[in-house]
Amino acid sequence: MFKRCPPTGSLPLPLAGLQAVIIICLLLFGSGVYAEPYRVGLATWSGYPESVQGFKAGLAEAGLIEDQNITFISGAQGADVQLQTEVAKRFREADVDLVYSLTTPGTSVMKSVLPASTPIVFSIVTYPADSSFEYSGNNLVGTSNYVPIRHYLFLLRLIYPQVNRIAIFHRKGEPNSQIQSANLLRLFRREGIEAVELKPENLQQLQRLAEQVAGQVDAFMTTTDTLMQSGGEQILIDISLKHSIPVVSSNKKGIEQGASFGPVADFYTLGFMAGQKAARILRDGLAPSKLESEVQNPPLFLVNRNTINHLGIPLSPEALRNVTWTDE
Repeated sequence: MFKRCPPTGSLPLPLAGLQAVIIICLLLFGSGVYAEPYRVGLATWSGYPESVQGFKAGLAEAGLIEDQNITFISGAQGADVQLQTEVAKRFREADVDLVYSLTTPGTSVMKSVLPASTPIVFSIVTYPADSSFEYSGNNLVGTSNYVPIRHYLFLLRLIYPQVNRIAIFHRKGEPNSQIQSANLLRLFRREGIEAVELKPENLQQLQRLAEQVAGQVDAFMTTTDTLMQSGGEQILIDISLKHSIPVVSSNKKGIEQGASFGPVADFYTLGFMAGQKAARILRDGLAPSKLESEVQNPPLFLVNRNTINHLGIPLSPEALRNVTWTDE
Protein backbone atom coordinates (compact mmCIF):
# COMPACT_ATOMS: atom_id res chain seq x y z
CA MET A 1 0.00 0.00 0.00
CA PHE A 2 1.43 3.34 -1.08
CA LYS A 3 0.35 6.95 -1.09
CA ARG A 4 0.02 8.75 -4.38
CA CYS A 5 3.09 10.34 -5.93
CA PRO A 6 3.31 14.09 -5.15
CA PRO A 7 1.27 16.08 -7.71
CA THR A 8 3.22 17.68 -10.54
CA GLY A 9 0.79 20.49 -11.29
CA SER A 10 -1.77 20.96 -14.04
CA LEU A 11 0.55 22.22 -16.79
CA PRO A 12 1.87 19.67 -19.25
CA LEU A 13 5.48 18.72 -18.70
CA PRO A 14 8.08 18.19 -21.37
CA LEU A 15 8.62 14.49 -21.99
CA ALA A 16 12.03 14.49 -20.32
CA GLY A 17 10.59 16.18 -17.23
CA LEU A 18 7.72 13.71 -17.06
CA GLN A 19 10.15 10.81 -17.30
CA ALA A 20 12.19 12.33 -14.46
CA VAL A 21 9.09 12.60 -12.23
CA ILE A 22 8.17 8.98 -12.93
CA ILE A 23 11.69 7.83 -12.07
CA ILE A 24 11.67 9.84 -8.83
CA CYS A 25 8.30 8.36 -7.84
CA LEU A 26 9.52 4.84 -8.49
CA LEU A 27 12.62 5.47 -6.42
CA LEU A 28 10.54 6.88 -3.56
CA PHE A 29 8.17 3.94 -3.65
CA GLY A 30 11.04 1.47 -3.76
CA SER A 31 12.69 3.06 -0.75
CA GLY A 32 9.48 2.94 1.26
CA VAL A 33 9.51 6.70 1.93
CA TYR A 34 5.86 7.04 0.98
CA ALA A 35 4.77 3.60 2.13
CA GLU A 36 1.76 3.47 4.39
CA PRO A 37 2.60 1.90 7.78
CA TYR A 38 1.55 -1.70 8.13
CA ARG A 39 -1.41 -2.12 10.47
CA VAL A 40 -1.18 -5.02 12.91
CA GLY A 41 -3.93 -6.04 15.30
CA LEU A 42 -2.92 -7.27 18.76
CA ALA A 43 -5.36 -9.86 20.11
CA THR A 44 -3.80 -10.61 23.48
CA TRP A 45 -6.67 -12.47 25.21
CA SER A 46 -6.00 -11.63 28.87
CA GLY A 47 -2.74 -9.69 28.51
CA TYR A 48 0.70 -11.34 28.25
CA PRO A 49 2.79 -8.12 28.01
CA GLU A 50 6.09 -10.06 27.75
CA SER A 51 4.83 -11.79 24.63
CA VAL A 52 3.79 -8.52 22.99
CA GLN A 53 7.11 -6.92 23.92
CA GLY A 54 8.99 -9.81 22.33
CA PHE A 55 6.78 -9.69 19.23
CA LYS A 56 7.50 -6.00 18.68
CA ALA A 57 11.22 -6.60 19.23
CA GLY A 58 11.21 -9.36 16.60
CA LEU A 59 9.57 -7.01 14.12
CA ALA A 60 11.97 -4.19 15.00
CA GLU A 61 14.98 -6.40 14.36
CA ALA A 62 13.66 -6.84 10.83
CA GLY A 63 13.31 -3.06 10.40
CA LEU A 64 9.60 -2.76 11.17
CA ILE A 65 9.57 -0.03 13.81
CA GLU A 66 6.50 1.06 15.77
CA ASP A 67 5.22 4.55 14.77
CA GLN A 68 7.56 4.58 11.76
CA ASN A 69 6.53 1.90 9.30
CA ILE A 70 4.18 -0.17 11.46
CA THR A 71 1.26 0.71 13.73
CA PHE A 72 -0.51 -1.50 16.24
CA ILE A 73 -4.22 -1.69 17.01
CA SER A 74 -4.67 -3.16 20.47
CA GLY A 75 -7.79 -5.21 21.09
CA ALA A 76 -9.60 -5.19 24.41
CA GLN A 77 -8.21 -7.61 26.97
CA GLY A 78 -10.37 -10.25 28.56
CA ALA A 79 -10.62 -14.04 28.57
CA ASP A 80 -14.08 -13.95 27.03
CA VAL A 81 -15.06 -15.36 23.64
CA GLN A 82 -17.75 -12.76 22.95
CA LEU A 83 -15.38 -9.90 23.80
CA GLN A 84 -12.68 -11.31 21.54
CA THR A 85 -15.23 -11.82 18.76
CA GLU A 86 -15.86 -8.08 18.86
CA VAL A 87 -12.10 -7.49 18.77
CA ALA A 88 -11.83 -9.68 15.68
CA LYS A 89 -14.69 -7.80 13.99
CA ARG A 90 -12.91 -4.53 14.68
CA PHE A 91 -9.73 -5.85 13.06
CA ARG A 92 -11.75 -7.05 10.07
CA GLU A 93 -13.38 -3.66 9.62
CA ALA A 94 -9.99 -1.93 9.92
CA ASP A 95 -8.65 -4.24 7.17
CA VAL A 96 -5.47 -4.91 9.16
CA ASP A 97 -2.48 -6.41 7.38
CA LEU A 98 -1.85 -9.03 10.07
CA VAL A 99 -3.09 -10.10 13.51
CA TYR A 100 -0.94 -11.26 16.41
CA SER A 101 -3.10 -13.60 18.46
CA LEU A 102 -2.41 -15.19 21.86
CA THR A 103 -3.67 -18.44 23.41
CA THR A 104 -5.62 -21.25 21.81
CA PRO A 105 -9.14 -19.93 22.52
CA GLY A 106 -8.16 -16.42 21.42
CA THR A 107 -6.62 -17.66 18.19
CA SER A 108 -9.66 -19.84 17.48
CA VAL A 109 -11.85 -16.73 17.66
CA MET A 110 -9.59 -14.79 15.30
CA LYS A 111 -9.57 -17.65 12.82
CA SER A 112 -13.36 -17.96 12.85
CA VAL A 113 -14.06 -14.23 12.30
CA LEU A 114 -11.24 -12.92 10.12
CA PRO A 115 -11.13 -13.62 6.37
CA ALA A 116 -8.75 -16.30 5.17
CA SER A 117 -6.75 -13.58 3.42
CA THR A 118 -5.67 -12.01 6.74
CA PRO A 119 -2.44 -13.55 8.11
CA ILE A 120 -2.65 -14.61 11.75
CA VAL A 121 0.58 -15.09 13.69
CA PHE A 122 -0.07 -16.76 17.02
CA SER A 123 1.80 -17.54 20.21
CA ILE A 124 1.11 -19.29 23.54
CA VAL A 125 -0.77 -21.98 21.61
CA THR A 126 0.36 -25.33 22.93
CA TYR A 127 -0.70 -27.57 20.06
CA PRO A 128 -0.92 -25.61 16.80
CA ALA A 129 -2.53 -27.24 13.77
CA ASP A 130 -3.96 -30.07 15.87
CA SER A 131 -0.66 -31.04 17.46
CA SER A 132 1.33 -30.70 14.22
CA PHE A 133 4.25 -28.34 13.77
CA GLU A 134 4.30 -28.80 10.00
CA TYR A 135 3.32 -26.11 7.50
CA SER A 136 -0.27 -25.20 8.22
CA GLY A 137 -1.63 -24.84 4.69
CA ASN A 138 -3.76 -21.91 5.86
CA ASN A 139 -3.40 -18.31 7.06
CA LEU A 140 -2.00 -19.23 10.51
CA VAL A 141 1.55 -19.71 11.72
CA GLY A 142 3.33 -18.97 14.98
CA THR A 143 5.13 -20.21 18.06
CA SER A 144 4.06 -22.71 20.67
CA ASN A 145 4.66 -22.93 24.39
CA TYR A 146 4.66 -26.70 24.07
CA VAL A 147 7.45 -28.43 25.98
CA PRO A 148 8.14 -32.09 25.08
CA ILE A 149 7.00 -34.21 28.01
CA ARG A 150 10.35 -35.97 28.34
CA HIS A 151 11.67 -32.75 29.89
CA TYR A 152 9.16 -33.00 32.76
CA LEU A 153 10.32 -36.48 33.66
CA PHE A 154 13.98 -35.51 33.35
CA LEU A 155 13.59 -32.53 35.69
CA LEU A 156 11.40 -34.41 38.17
CA ARG A 157 13.93 -37.22 38.43
CA LEU A 158 16.73 -34.67 38.73
CA ILE A 159 15.20 -32.55 41.51
CA TYR A 160 12.55 -34.65 43.26
CA PRO A 161 13.20 -38.35 42.51
CA GLN A 162 11.24 -39.51 45.57
CA VAL A 163 7.90 -38.71 43.92
CA ASN A 164 5.53 -41.69 43.71
CA ARG A 165 2.14 -40.03 43.23
CA ILE A 166 1.40 -36.79 41.42
CA ALA A 167 -1.78 -34.77 40.77
CA ILE A 168 -2.13 -33.12 37.35
CA PHE A 169 -4.49 -30.14 37.11
CA HIS A 170 -6.09 -28.73 33.98
CA ARG A 171 -9.29 -26.97 33.03
CA LYS A 172 -12.08 -29.31 32.01
CA GLY A 173 -12.77 -29.19 28.29
CA GLU A 174 -9.72 -27.15 27.25
CA PRO A 175 -8.20 -29.05 24.30
CA ASN A 176 -4.53 -28.12 24.73
CA SER A 177 -4.22 -29.01 28.38
CA GLN A 178 -6.33 -32.13 27.89
CA ILE A 179 -3.80 -33.42 25.36
CA GLN A 180 -0.88 -32.42 27.58
CA SER A 181 -2.41 -34.12 30.60
CA ALA A 182 -3.17 -37.33 28.68
CA ASN A 183 0.43 -37.51 27.44
CA LEU A 184 1.80 -36.91 30.93
CA LEU A 185 -0.47 -39.56 32.43
CA ARG A 186 0.83 -42.16 29.99
CA LEU A 187 4.44 -41.15 30.57
CA PHE A 188 4.24 -41.26 34.37
CA ARG A 189 2.39 -44.54 34.48
CA ARG A 190 4.97 -46.08 32.16
CA GLU A 191 7.69 -44.87 34.55
CA GLY A 192 5.96 -46.28 37.64
CA ILE A 193 4.63 -42.95 38.96
CA GLU A 194 0.94 -42.96 39.89
CA ALA A 195 -0.75 -39.94 38.30
CA VAL A 196 -4.14 -38.49 39.19
CA GLU A 197 -5.92 -36.21 36.71
CA LEU A 198 -8.06 -33.41 38.18
CA LYS A 199 -10.28 -31.35 35.85
CA PRO A 200 -11.81 -28.30 37.57
CA GLU A 201 -14.03 -25.96 35.57
CA ASN A 202 -13.23 -22.84 37.60
CA LEU A 203 -10.99 -21.49 40.36
CA GLN A 204 -13.37 -22.48 43.16
CA GLN A 205 -13.42 -26.09 42.05
CA LEU A 206 -9.65 -26.03 41.63
CA GLN A 207 -9.12 -24.94 45.22
CA ARG A 208 -11.53 -27.53 46.57
CA LEU A 209 -9.93 -30.39 44.62
CA ALA A 210 -6.41 -29.34 45.55
CA GLU A 211 -7.26 -29.23 49.25
CA GLN A 212 -8.83 -32.70 49.01
CA VAL A 213 -5.74 -34.37 47.50
CA ALA A 214 -3.07 -32.33 49.31
CA GLY A 215 -2.36 -35.09 51.82
CA GLN A 216 -2.56 -37.89 49.26
CA VAL A 217 0.05 -36.93 46.64
CA ASP A 218 3.75 -36.11 46.60
CA ALA A 219 3.51 -33.26 44.10
CA PHE A 220 1.14 -31.04 42.15
CA MET A 221 1.59 -30.46 38.42
CA THR A 222 0.14 -27.60 36.39
CA THR A 223 -0.53 -27.47 32.65
CA THR A 224 -0.32 -24.76 30.01
CA ASP A 225 -3.97 -23.79 30.11
CA THR A 226 -5.85 -20.57 30.71
CA LEU A 227 -7.20 -21.58 34.13
CA MET A 228 -3.66 -22.01 35.46
CA GLN A 229 -2.58 -18.73 33.86
CA SER A 230 -5.61 -16.84 35.22
CA GLY A 231 -5.14 -17.43 38.94
CA GLY A 232 -5.19 -21.21 39.20
CA GLU A 233 -1.46 -21.58 39.56
CA GLN A 234 -1.39 -19.14 42.47
CA ILE A 235 -4.07 -21.14 44.28
CA LEU A 236 -1.99 -24.31 43.93
CA ILE A 237 1.15 -22.49 45.07
CA ASP A 238 -0.57 -21.29 48.26
CA ILE A 239 -1.86 -24.78 49.05
CA SER A 240 1.47 -26.40 48.22
CA LEU A 241 3.40 -24.13 50.58
CA LYS A 242 0.90 -24.79 53.37
CA HIS A 243 1.19 -28.56 52.94
CA SER A 244 4.88 -28.68 51.88
CA ILE A 245 4.11 -30.14 48.45
CA PRO A 246 6.21 -29.08 45.45
CA VAL A 247 4.51 -27.76 42.32
CA VAL A 248 5.92 -28.93 39.00
CA SER A 249 4.87 -26.06 36.74
CA SER A 250 4.35 -25.64 33.01
CA ASN A 251 4.35 -21.84 33.26
CA LYS A 252 7.31 -19.50 33.71
CA LYS A 253 5.17 -16.90 35.50
CA GLY A 254 3.94 -19.56 37.90
CA ILE A 255 7.48 -20.47 38.91
CA GLU A 256 8.34 -16.80 39.33
CA GLN A 257 5.32 -16.49 41.64
CA GLY A 258 6.31 -19.45 43.81
CA ALA A 259 5.84 -22.77 42.02
CA SER A 260 8.81 -25.03 42.70
CA PHE A 261 10.30 -25.86 39.30
CA GLY A 262 9.51 -26.86 35.73
CA PRO A 263 10.62 -26.98 32.11
CA VAL A 264 9.02 -23.89 30.62
CA ALA A 265 8.85 -21.74 27.53
CA ASP A 266 9.69 -18.05 27.82
CA PHE A 267 6.86 -15.85 26.48
CA TYR A 268 9.23 -13.04 25.45
CA THR A 269 11.35 -15.47 23.43
CA LEU A 270 8.28 -16.99 21.79
CA GLY A 271 6.97 -13.52 21.00
CA PHE A 272 10.29 -12.53 19.45
CA MET A 273 10.24 -15.64 17.25
CA ALA A 274 6.66 -14.86 16.24
CA GLY A 275 7.67 -11.27 15.38
CA GLN A 276 10.34 -12.59 13.05
CA LYS A 277 7.71 -14.68 11.25
CA ALA A 278 5.37 -11.68 11.01
CA ALA A 279 8.19 -9.65 9.46
CA ARG A 280 8.70 -12.26 6.76
CA ILE A 281 4.99 -12.12 5.97
CA LEU A 282 4.75 -8.31 5.90
CA ARG A 283 8.14 -7.33 4.54
CA ASP A 284 8.95 -10.28 2.30
CA GLY A 285 5.43 -11.13 1.17
CA LEU A 286 5.55 -14.76 2.33
CA ALA A 287 2.28 -16.54 2.99
CA PRO A 288 1.87 -18.09 6.46
CA SER A 289 1.50 -21.46 4.75
CA LYS A 290 5.12 -21.14 3.58
CA LEU A 291 6.37 -20.87 7.17
CA GLU A 292 6.55 -23.45 9.93
CA SER A 293 5.39 -23.13 13.53
CA GLU A 294 8.09 -23.56 16.16
CA VAL A 295 8.76 -24.29 19.82
CA GLN A 296 11.52 -22.92 22.03
CA ASN A 297 14.35 -25.44 21.99
CA PRO A 298 15.66 -26.12 24.55
CA PRO A 299 13.18 -24.94 27.20
CA LEU A 300 14.22 -23.29 30.44
CA PHE A 301 14.76 -25.63 33.39
CA LEU A 302 13.54 -23.04 35.85
CA VAL A 303 13.66 -23.32 39.66
CA ASN A 304 12.34 -20.98 42.33
CA ARG A 305 15.14 -20.75 44.89
CA ASN A 306 12.97 -19.48 47.77
CA THR A 307 10.37 -22.21 47.33
CA ILE A 308 12.94 -24.99 47.05
CA ASN A 309 14.59 -23.73 50.24
CA HIS A 310 11.22 -23.43 51.99
CA LEU A 311 10.38 -27.03 51.08
CA GLY A 312 13.84 -28.23 52.11
CA ILE A 313 14.60 -29.89 48.77
CA PRO A 314 18.38 -30.27 48.28
CA LEU A 315 19.76 -30.03 44.74
CA SER A 316 22.48 -32.37 43.54
CA PRO A 317 25.57 -31.04 41.72
CA GLU A 318 24.08 -32.34 38.46
CA ALA A 319 20.85 -30.45 39.09
CA LEU A 320 22.75 -27.26 39.87
CA ARG A 321 24.53 -27.54 36.53
CA ASN A 322 21.28 -27.85 34.57
CA VAL A 323 18.86 -25.36 36.13
CA THR A 324 18.23 -21.63 35.95
CA TRP A 325 17.08 -19.77 39.05
CA THR A 326 14.16 -17.34 38.91
CA ASP A 327 16.17 -14.66 40.76
CA GLU A 328 19.12 -14.67 38.35
